[in-house]
Amino acid sequence: MNPQQLSEVKRALGRRLAGWRRTRGLTQDDVARRVHSTRSTVANVESGRQVVDRVFWVQCESLLNAGGDLIAGYDDYRSLEVRQKEEKAEAARHARWGAVLDHQTLVEASSPNWAPDRATPAAPAGCRLTSGACHDRSSTSRPGADLQAVVDDVDGLRRSLNEALSLGPITVAGLDEWERIVTHHGRATRDRSADMLLREIAGDLTELREVIGRRPSASALRRLTGMAAQMSGLMCLVLCRIDERAAAQRWARTARLAAVEAGHPVIQSWVLAQEAHVYYYSADFDETVNLARHAQEVAGQKASVGTVLAAAIEARALAATGRREETRAALGRAEEFLSHLEGDALSHSAFGYSEAQLRFHEENAYTLLGDLKAALAAQDRALELGSPGDYTDWALTRLDRATCLTKTGHASDALDSLAETIGSLDEAKRQGIIAERACLVLDALPAAQRSSSTARDLRALLTMAR
Repeated sequence: MNPQQLSEVKRALGRRLAGWRRTRGLTQDDVARRVHSTRSTVANVESGRQVVDRVFWVQCESLLNAGGDLIAGYDDYRSLEVRQKEEKAEAARHARWGAVLDHQTLVEASSPNWAPDRATPAAPAGCRLTSGACHDRSSTSRPGADLQAVVDDVDGLRRSLNEALSLGPITVAGLDEWERIVTHHGRATRDRSADMLLREIAGDLTELREVIGRRPSASALRRLTGMAAQMSGLMCLVLCRIDERAAAQRWARTARLAAVEAGHPVIQSWVLAQEAHVYYYSADFDETVNLARHAQEVAGQKASVGTVLAAAIEARALAATGRREETRAALGRAEEFLSHLEGDALSHSAFGYSEAQLRFHEENAYTLLGDLKAALAAQDRALELGSPGDYTDWALTRLDRATCLTKTGHASDALDSLAETIGSLDEAKRQGIIAERACLVLDALPAAQRSSSTARDLRALLTMAR
């Protein structure tokens, strides 16, 4: 399979999409709008310049009622692409090692007495040898850098060991352990900083990808794919918090693809609710409402963490556009969904939803509507049920409290509350949407408060966090 052949398959796939689109009497704009893409993307796919991800093709397949033709074509292309990459990698390995690592060399290298041909230099003065490493007492290298190199080497060994242990089919116990890992990350989102979460989730996602790549059984693959959807959704959530909107949207697409592949409506609903949050913080309130309602539809309007979260973010988006009655209706649906949750669905986790979280969404909706009495009552309840440890909802609720104080003529109290909230968070936790929101609250204060030394110090602190 050479690159020219693969390019021709890609162009044929694009022509197939164009043919189905024309058969259904749709324009490229029509398709783009209905699959949440852009006209340029559709045009590039049809001309063979792009293929994009499976979410796009699943949505086009459904829209155009192509009878499986588009998905089959996409899957065939991806299979050929994998084959080409494997052939290319094998050729590169052979070019590099084929003439060097013959059978005899491999046997010698496996011997416990093996040593490379070049002589090992004598240890210089001031140097001690421990486990084959040279430590120069007079060296100016940083101990931390040396330690990090050792940690990296050890982690490479750990991954090799994991791979060796996982050569056989993954067991039910192995799948259960992965589910425990995913659950742990969901709980960690409530109180850990974004930078810690990104590193930890990314590390486990890397290993989860390797497990999926070992061709597990169909039932195991379905469970693993659902976990990949959840982990990708967590990446979306964390990136949204630090206001990395474009990256969050990309992870949301990956999460959606995995949820669709897993065939799990409850996970799909939760993923769509996370994506709706990204659009909310991008001030695209119409798309927020569309995604939130879709999240409730895919779950059949049944109570789940995804549906209550979706109804709550729908209410906030409706409130941001001043749609009072629709906001109250969405909050009513959220209350109804919450009343039917039980067990782990109520846990203190990104995969759970509690009354404290609903009161945060509720108070924000009423703050946006300017219904200050209802907002203050919901804030009291949210702060009573929550804690500073759950720092995102806690901080955003207090920032809304400062907004309400400003609107009721208590600007000095608002500034004090704002300064106390931001001052209580360490630098890693005051980034992203918290810093953005705090700046808006600060800008809304009267001139006397904005020009105070407290406000100036606070603005400098927020500027560093953004």
